[in-house]
Amino acid sequence: MRDKVVHHEMETLREREQLCVLSPVALEIHLRSVERSARSQWPAFVPDSTLDALAPGHLTTMAALELSLAGLWHRAKDGYVVSDLVLVEQLAASPLRRAAHRWATRCASMLVRAWRAVNRDNFVPL
Repeated sequence: MRDKVVHHEMETLREREQLCVLSPVALEIHLRSVERSARSQWPAFVPDSTLDALAPGHLTTMAALELSLAGLWHRAKDGYVVSDLVLVEQLAASPLRRAAHRWATRCASMLVRAWRAVNRDNFVPL
């Protein structure tokens, strides 16, 4: 997953109530690990080897702890079970479906930004 796509998905995920309390590092590790495991035989399972390939051990350990405390991951033998099934289903979908979802999300966020800009106190209508 390209960095630009990751950061856009992180902005989208940060709007969800359960994910807004996570650190940016934990959110990025969550997104990248679920994206890797979504293409595997078990899309809701993140093996320890995937975490080791993503980042240094101290980062993945703290992120896994943070995600476990948030209720998004649960420890299993040799890895973690992801309970964020919305993200798993979204990332396991076809590339065309993911692109359509990203486009719809971008349009919605642009509309929200435009709405906020128009409804600010310093906006003077013509």
